[in-house]
Amino acid sequence: MLEIATFCLEDAFRAAEAGADRIEVCKDYEQGGITPPTEWIFALNQAIQIPIVSMVRPRGGVFNYSDDEIKEIRDGGHSLKSAGSQELVLGCLNEKSEIDISLNKSLIQDWGLPATLHRAFDECQDSFKAIDDAVESGFIRILSGKGAENPKLLEKMKKYANKRIEIIPGGGIRSENIEKYLKLGFDTIHSSAKTGIQAQMDPGEIGLLKLKLYESLK
Repeated sequence: MLEIATFCLEDAFRAAEAGADRIEVCKDYEQGGITPPTEWIFALNQAIQIPIVSMVRPRGGVFNYSDDEIKEIRDGGHSLKSAGSQELVLGCLNEKSEIDISLNKSLIQDWGLPATLHRAFDECQDSFKAIDDAVESGFIRILSGKGAENPKLLEKMKKYANKRIEIIPGGGIRSENIEKYLKLGFDTIHSSAKTGIQAQMDPGEIGLLKLKLYESLK
């Protein structure tokens, strides 16, 4: 499974055409991804056949939110679901920078859609407690960039999760370094496939990522 993160509607269409197995739709790459317009999701849902995962994040920065922002998150998830998103990506932390189990669980149950814990997870100091908290919250996947600097930790996280929840590596994964993750046994990879000086999404890079991913499964 190759999941491509996209930050504009054009790139989302291009990623699907280039062979992505699933697309994560966000807005504003510079902020690390925030909630996209529902119009994007509606347009994609009418035209592509692969799963659409939508970011639900009202702003960049820290992952603990005010009451008004929580309402915005809750309403945004319902709007994205109505527009055709099959899954949502979110992550709310408490004042201790730990997974806010009650809040995340409330949102996930309210929406009634599968949910991925995004890289708010990486802000948690105790990765293993955070895995347990994510499972209790009802997430089905965790996206983490911790493996970029510490592959051994990523391997330990995968073993600790023990199929209770899927760990997906992300954070700078490209065709030139994907083997590092494949050798650890990961068969789902997350990438923005951005290349070049201007860091633009490259359909050719998606093809290379997918080729190496599928070759590893032979």
